[in-house]
Amino acid sequence: MRVLFVTVPLASHVYPSVSLAHALQSAGHEVRLASKPGVEDLITGCGLHAVTVGIPADEDHLHEGQVPIDALALDPQDDESWRSVRRYLTPRIVSANFRAEDGRGRGGVVEDLVAYCRGWRPDLVLWDPAFPAAAIAARASGAEHGRLLWALDTVGHIRHRTREELGEGAALERDPLVAAMLPALERYGVDFGEDLLLGRWSLDPVPPGAQLPAPGHTYHPMRIVPYTGSAVEPEWLRTPPARPRVCLTYGASVRGYAPRFATVPLPVLMEAFAGMDIEVVATLNDEEIAEAGPIPANVRTVDYVPFTQLLPTCSAIVYQGGDGTFGCAAPQSLPQLINLSPKWGELAVAQYVESRGAGLVVDREGATAESVRDQLHRILTEPAFRKGAEEVCREITAMPTPHAVVPLLEELAKGPVRPSA
Repeated sequence: MRVLFVTVPLASHVYPSVSLAHALQSAGHEVRLASKPGVEDLITGCGLHAVTVGIPADEDHLHEGQVPIDALALDPQDDESWRSVRRYLTPRIVSANFRAEDGRGRGGVVEDLVAYCRGWRPDLVLWDPAFPAAAIAARASGAEHGRLLWALDTVGHIRHRTREELGEGAALERDPLVAAMLPALERYGVDFGEDLLLGRWSLDPVPPGAQLPAPGHTYHPMRIVPYTGSAVEPEWLRTPPARPRVCLTYGASVRGYAPRFATVPLPVLMEAFAGMDIEVVATLNDEEIAEAGPIPANVRTVDYVPFTQLLPTCSAIVYQGGDGTFGCAAPQSLPQLINLSPKWGELAVAQYVESRGAGLVVDREGATAESVRDQLHRILTEPAFRKGAEEVCREITAMPTPHAVVPLLEELAKGPVRPSA
């Protein structure tokens, strides 16, 4: 069969597709990955065929700096946080998916995706939850389609709460995301259905204890097999560390602003590391190194090293709570110290890690170098944290691998395609 992945043009969104795409290719299926211009080399570097649609991402007004970071943080324990997330998420999705031609002869995303799907005729379209234009293209071309989640189902939760708020029988136009879709639906003769926002089903990498499912929607579990790029293994990684090795990272997608919005700034972290009997590997770029201040002797800074090389050699990880980094650290049974940079699902990750006894969250009120040092010392020396991390690892590794999910996708792609109610 032919399978089209459609994703946001960021490494942190492309990478979660890679293992499943390779599994499908290994099973003999044809695979393409579509995104906006600018990530073609990233996609082809992952061993996949790239398709470009729409206008470059730097022209669709989706820069992180345009909104307060904490306004995008969904807190499953806060019954009102979804409203704030909806307020900022909806115009971002609308801008990325439903802008018209730019006046210079370049088509919009929906137009390009429909044209490609009608030409290539995929049997299955797997799409990023922030890319509902792909669902319209799938429907317009008769393909089966579902979402490939990479984190908590924020979009599904917001749609569920919005429908509750609007009430049964509310006009479609009252949801601004649906209203933005309607011209494209009319143009291509597609009737509105919930599948255009949520997929006919979703592949869900979130462990059962951390999910936030939309009621009535079908979720198929799939374990994330981490892919974080490739590189020549550095020589220093070949020798086992003489002291406990700790990874400090802010992930791939939040570089440039996460250190400034984290609970504890980099200089305080460096002060906390100084004098500890540990080796820290900090994945920091030049800008972050400049912000960090004096680098202690026991801290090695590297701009990039694949987590699949680094984390198996570590005893713990300090990070901002990002879903992608969590998905890399958890299968290694690493105790975690989460220095929150609240955005998207970080709060949910932190709550899950703490609930499983797999780590600690830096106190957002009054954290100091000394308190961070004490927390890091605890997760390195108290056996309960390793035990909790091993439990998290067991929960994740019990989920089906991408290879195990391929037969399910083959069956789903055979079924009749109908609009969802």
